[in-house]
Amino acid sequence: MSAFDEFSPSNGTWNTLRWAQEMGASTLGEAYDMLDQFENSNDVPEVLGEDDTIEAVREEIEFGLDTVGPDTDLSTALG
Repeated sequence: MSAFDEFSPSNGTWNTLRWAQEMGASTLGEAYDMLDQFENSNDVPEVLGEDDTIEAVREEIEFGLDTVGPDTDLSTALG
């Protein structure tokens, strides 16, 4: 099993990573850096829905940073 297989985020986190990519992030580290911007945007309800929270997304991305690294390409991660 690769480290990438261990990083299995929720739908809300995948949606947040897609949002970050659309906003110009190209790596997991850049997506993480954009979480404050995301939290203050009007996109939160649409991206996360009712089941996920910013805190949970932040924790999952932090795990991803530790597991697969901040330079992981979002286009690869999002497949």
